[in-house]
Amino acid sequence: MSAKDIVIEATEQLFNRKDTAIVDQVFGAVYVQHSALGADGVDGLKVLVSSLPEAAGYTLTRILADGDLVVTEGEFTGFAPVPLTGYDVWRVVDDRIVEHWDALGAAATHTATLDVQTGGDTVAANRALVAEWVAKALVNGDHRADEDYLAPGAGMAYDKDLVYRTVHAVIADQDVVYTRSEGEKNGPVIINDMWRVSDGRIVEHWSLVSPVPESLPHGNGSF
Repeated sequence: MSAKDIVIEATEQLFNRKDTAIVDQVFGAVYVQHSALGADGVDGLKVLVSSLPEAAGYTLTRILADGDLVVTEGEFTGFAPVPLTGYDVWRVVDDRIVEHWDALGAAATHTATLDVQTGGDTVAANRALVAEWVAKALVNGDHRADEDYLAPGAGMAYDKDLVYRTVHAVIADQDVVYTRSEGEKNGPVIINDMWRVSDGRIVEHWSLVSPVPESLPHGNGSF
C-alpha cells in the first residue's frame, strides 16, 4: 500500500471502528507520539483508541503525501459538544507509521480568490513557493513581496496578534501545500495552514490555530 493508503486505513480503523488490531498491522514497533491525547508508543495508542466514545466518528476530508510525511484533514465528531477539525501529520517509514503530530480546533478559516482554478505548476515549485512565502511574509514579517506570491483578490488577512516563529513541516501534493508552524497568540500555538497554488500564485487558504497543550503524557513535545 502507498503511504496514503496506510494512513487512510489506519484512521478508518482507529477513529471509526475503534479496532486496535490495525496498530500491530501498520504501526512501527517504535512509535513516537506528539499528541496530547495519548501516551507514547503503540501501547499508548491502543489505550487511547480503547477509550474513545462509541459514538465518536471521523470524516476524512483531505489527505496529502510528500516523501515520508502524510497530512490528513478531517472532522471529528463525538469528542466534544461540537465537531472538531483535526490536522494530523503521520510519518510513514517502510510501510509503518512511526510518528504522529496533531492539532484540534473549531472549523478552519478559509479565504480564496473569486475564481479558483488549478494551474500546471509542479509539486516542487508549489512547495518552494509556499515555503518562501511563509518564511518571508509570516515568519520575517516582510509583506513587500505579497504580489509575487498572492493572486489578486486572494483575501489573505493578516492576524496582527499571531506571530509565526518556526516552520516545522512543509508537505506538498499536487496543487495544495500544508505548513505546520510554531508561533504565539496569547501563548504558544500550533499553526496549521493549507495553501492552494495556481499558476505560481497562492489562490486559496485554510488555517487552524490551536494552543500548545500545557502538559503532555510523554516527553516528545508538540513539535
